[in-house]
Amino acid sequence: MTSLFVGVVSHERSRFAVSQGTEGLAARLAEGLRDEGLSVDVRVNIDNLHDPACHPVDAEVVRRSVQAQSQLEQDWTSYLEKSTSAVASVRAAMARYWRALESKVRPADESMVTRLINIELSHLDLFDAGLASGAPWVLVLEDDAMSENVSDCVAGLVGLLDGTSAPGFINLSHSFTLEELGVAHLLQPAGVSWQGSIERQILTAQRPVTNTVCAVLYRAKFLEQLLATMRQLPFYPVVPIDWRINQALMAMVEEGTAGPDTAWFVEPGPIDQMSMR
Repeated sequence: MTSLFVGVVSHERSRFAVSQGTEGLAARLAEGLRDEGLSVDVRVNIDNLHDPACHPVDAEVVRRSVQAQSQLEQDWTSYLEKSTSAVASVRAAMARYWRALESKVRPADESMVTRLINIELSHLDLFDAGLASGAPWVLVLEDDAMSENVSDCVAGLVGLLDGTSAPGFINLSHSFTLEELGVAHLLQPAGVSWQGSIERQILTAQRPVTNTVCAVLYRAKFLEQLLATMRQLPFYPVVPIDWRINQALMAMVEEGTAGPDTAWFVEPGPIDQMSMR
């Protein structure tokens, strides 16, 4: 039986093409985990999955996407503020987050929106493949995910995969800080130790929150629910995959299918998001 499915979101012209081969993080993690006796399947997505006939992009789609992103930011701010009185602090942190995000992935033209569609379709394809593998855990990496200490990563993952009290998903990337995300007030120790060689904390969230989706470990049962919710959301307007997942998490909380202890953070994250360095 497959213990872990690892999927990599990439493309043919990626500047992080190393992630696609034997020297990439996915391949190196798989090798280390197999040495620990785990069965690991790896799949790298480099295909262009965007079909213009199915998902056309024009100036109106771009305009609506920009508006939708702005509304999602407001909704997310409210979502984070529901369980804190430190409103001013959260707003300041989120403002820093949004400024950084705007410079990287906010839809600005038709080519950017097409890129965001491709990224979302690649994630969805890997979610489907991970669930079809029958593995109880699915690790999805974007191709800028790297680690300076793969052995620490492997040991930590072994501990997480063996855990019976693990949550729906675990944020593993060193991307935005907790303060920049505005989620520090929602986190507390999970009572679980990181099994790697580097000192890290494992924190649990009062409500599901994310870092970026550079490196996320999903429990398959939760991923199935998340994927079903994402497919109930309208595909248009187009938003970055990070925000699409945030949108789905808010819907799941509203529906009562996700709640406290759904999300964990490993801090500092064992996997660096190189595009943010």
